[in-house]
Amino acid sequence: MMTTARLSDRVKGVALRAGADLAGIVKVRDLTEHAEEIERALPGADSVLVLGVRHSLAALRSGHNPAAQFDTLFAYGECLRSAGTASRFLEAKGFPSVALPAFIPLDMGDIKKGMRGEICWRRAGVRAGLGSYGENGLLVTRRFGSALRLAGLVTTADLEADAPLETDVCDHCLRCVRACPEGALFGEGRVDKKRCGDRIFRYGFRFFERFVDGLRRGPEESAPGGAELRELWQTFMTGNYYYCFACQAQCPASDLPDRQP
Repeated sequence: MMTTARLSDRVKGVALRAGADLAGIVKVRDLTEHAEEIERALPGADSVLVLGVRHSLAALRSGHNPAAQFDTLFAYGECLRSAGTASRFLEAKGFPSVALPAFIPLDMGDIKKGMRGEICWRRAGVRAGLGSYGENGLLVTRRFGSALRLAGLVTTADLEADAPLETDVCDHCLRCVRACPEGALFGEGRVDKKRCGDRIFRYGFRFFERFVDGLRRGPEESAPGGAELRELWQTFMTGNYYYCFACQAQCPASDLPDRQP
């Protein structure tokens, strides 16, 4: 019978080979904020495998939004692949497992409104030892800064938890705060989510909010046209509604790819 430590190492290895760049484990009991949602997703879940996939810094820093969006699609695709592959590995070993996204599909009900996943993967990543919180409120890692995407899985397997980092990875340089084009970041993780969301989701959920508001005022104020309509079509076709990457691209830890997590 495979030991807890051996199974933990094996499933991390499976996820890393399937596309993840970082992998860590946290126990469900250490994510009490999400215990109810995790139980709903997988009754009896014991452990959470947190996975990170790095961005291409060249794409994020290029100032070319299609390149950054395309890289985001790739990163989330690798998240999906690694979480799904690791989940199936555990199920083959006899442990029910469910991969959960940080990206769509999400719960669109009245409480979450498609803005939050079942698990806050940033919080899970901190508790799984992948990094610490940055001034922008994102997970900051030694190897990739905050230029990464997150996902993972929950499982009934009794996996061995990783220890949170004892040091703060973020150097609090405030580059991310200064880089925000909307002035939505205030440091210490404080974010004006309305300002941030209006830019990031300008042709996603926020667009439909404006569209519905326009319908209430009159059809002539609601109909999109020109570039707006083309951007909306592209969002539908790709499923990618991100339109800002400034704070992720600025993290100096991202300039140190040779450092180990």
